[in-house]
Amino acid sequence: MESLKIFSVLLLTTTSSFVALSAASRWSPPPPPVASAGYTCDKYPAICTVAGSVNPNCCKTCVNLNKDNLNCGKCGMQCPSGKQCCKGKCVNIQKNRSNCGACGYTCLNTDHCCSGICVNLKTNILNCGVCGNKCGLNLNCCDGEIVNLLTNKKHCGGCQNKCEKGNACSNGMCDYA
Repeated sequence: MESLKIFSVLLLTTTSSFVALSAASRWSPPPPPVASAGYTCDKYPAICTVAGSVNPNCCKTCVNLNKDNLNCGKCGMQCPSGKQCCKGKCVNIQKNRSNCGACGYTCLNTDHCCSGICVNLKTNILNCGVCGNKCGLNLNCCDGEIVNLLTNKKHCGGCQNKCEKGNACSNGMCDYA
């Protein structure tokens, strides 16, 4: 019975000390581990599910579902060859106007994405009217049409330079004889 009294007093003293220590120091449990603190998913797979983590746990590996080509949008969703994971969707960055050449790079309203470069199909001599349609020697791209500026009456010497009705375009000049 004496040992029970000693144990009870010891327990009461320890509990009282802990409560007093907790109240005095505002003790709280340590924060959950974060990947930037050196914790890795292979050793601590739950790191990916910690509140505030941007990376879910796919196959016991932290991944970014917005960028990972092997887990695009959800675990195991692999982007096909030629496509890139942009904001959780597989897109062709060679043709996508909202992700032209790289995720998030958006072409202007008048431009199209050709081979990962934003171009104006109405004026670009390498992509005239459609991607890959190249103007030949001494030809130009006017309004998306390949024209010869030396002989075209609608584009004589330059785009939109129209010859008057009945006049010819010769050597890039209207009614030159």
